[in-house]
Amino acid sequence: MKGFKVIFTKMFFVFLVIALLGGSITPSTQAQDITPTGENVSDIKVFNEYYTERYITLDDGTQITEAIINGPPSPPLGEIEWIHADELKPEGIIPNFPSYSWVFGCTAVSAAMIAAYQDRNGYPNIYTGPTNGGVMPLSNVWGTWTDGNGDSYPSNPLIASQYGVDGRTTKGSIDDYWVSYGSTANDPFITGGWTEHTYGTAIGDYMKTSQSNFGNKDGSSKIYTWSHTSAPYTCADAANRSDPDANLGRMQFYQQRGYEVTTCYNQKTDNQVSGGFTLAQFKAEIDAGFPVLVHVTGHTMVGYGYDGTKIYIRDTWDNDPNKTYSMQWGGSYKDMMMQSVSVLRLKRPDQPSTGKLYLPVVYKPQPIDYTIKNWNFEQGRVAWTEYSTHGWELIMNANGLPVTPYSGSWAVWLAGGHNEVSSISQRINVQPQKRLTARFWVDSEETSCGYDNFIVRVNDVEIGRVELCAANETGGWGTLYVNLSTYADQNVKVTFEARTDGSLFSSVFLDDFVWTSLLNEDIEGLKIIPATPSESVPGSILPKEN
Repeated sequence: MKGFKVIFTKMFFVFLVIALLGGSITPSTQAQDITPTGENVSDIKVFNEYYTERYITLDDGTQITEAIINGPPSPPLGEIEWIHADELKPEGIIPNFPSYSWVFGCTAVSAAMIAAYQDRNGYPNIYTGPTNGGVMPLSNVWGTWTDGNGDSYPSNPLIASQYGVDGRTTKGSIDDYWVSYGSTANDPFITGGWTEHTYGTAIGDYMKTSQSNFGNKDGSSKIYTWSHTSAPYTCADAANRSDPDANLGRMQFYQQRGYEVTTCYNQKTDNQVSGGFTLAQFKAEIDAGFPVLVHVTGHTMVGYGYDGTKIYIRDTWDNDPNKTYSMQWGGSYKDMMMQSVSVLRLKRPDQPSTGKLYLPVVYKPQPIDYTIKNWNFEQGRVAWTEYSTHGWELIMNANGLPVTPYSGSWAVWLAGGHNEVSSISQRINVQPQKRLTARFWVDSEETSCGYDNFIVRVNDVEIGRVELCAANETGGWGTLYVNLSTYADQNVKVTFEARTDGSLFSSVFLDDFVWTSLLNEDIEGLKIIPATPSESVPGSILPKEN
């Protein structure tokens, strides 16, 4: 495969020069070495620096098209007109659709926007990280990073995983595969001699985006279609040939996340071939609640709405969900002509009636917001209601805490004094099939249990408690699991409270509230897992009163 990359890189320059002069070229025998045995590259057409098609003839004479899409990190022709979401009056649209800026590759970004929409609408195992209570955010929230070329990109773990992002403690997609945009060099894990990470949480991995082992330079992905027929090129077709097809990779990602894919194919659009994918088919996908990947000559975007012959898109060059872009069906976008689409449908899960709204024509999901506001307290004293008998601040910066926050610079300190009742509370929507989890630290001088207590209440009714005493000390940042399953999809007030008596001291520290997957064992109320021995912190904690 490495020989493939060197040969293709040299030839690409030749093809680009010829294409700019208006010509086409049939590759030499040397170029045919990059195809599987028994197949021949009958032609290569370079449309522009962002899009190339290779036409491969199979041993039975059938021809397929391999589209190499390397959409740029920013619009090639400057600013683009957009419409604010509040001003839209479409014929059909999928509302509250995510918007992510370019990183790793436009095809992977577009696929991740669709996956994020699905995660927020009935497929909660697509994203299970700690951010936003385990629900994929509508826009980028992980900051930016800079590559060795000095170019800055947003971090997004659903697109491409990365060391230090979203709690990851090992190398990921960016670390293993990225050099710089357009780079044809071997991937860093190859040149660095380390073991490649295992695919799991990033959709771009399965799509083979930016992976030199599959002939994809940094930023590029591949889409396969039949060359001379309007028939769909299915994911089964791609799997039979072991194509590094991006849509096949999407299917594999969803299967790995535990979901059944019912439909999966690429197809040329009807402006390219008679009988190709039509506007009516596009509208049917949107009406059914399934966004569509739209491929043009140099970019991949997401189609998620329509009005007449106009389709509404996310173009990967913007991070604002309120900005909507559009193009004419069968036309061009930024001088890049529509070429094909990728369609993928998931089997619908059983969902409560409050989760989606079905209209006679247009499927319009109205997702429940399961966000735990200020989940890691890094916004300071906001979103949570605090109460303290002594009038103490409870959400505190590290400067005022006797312990180091589990993450960031803020955490909660409950109790810590005599005859103290302290609590934090917030109204949340309870996410089904998940546990509410927090980082939890108990420190107590009480040798006998039962005098000081930590209590969790739902709608002011106690659902479980932890006795604050030496026997229940966590020794550092342990984990608290809270069973809220009986309140699934209900909006409830959750309160975390500590009560102490007039002797000895107990303290409770809280940080990083997230939704996590169900545990194997059933939890009645609360469950505590102490800090691991390697994370334990020796010594006692001074009370607030001192």
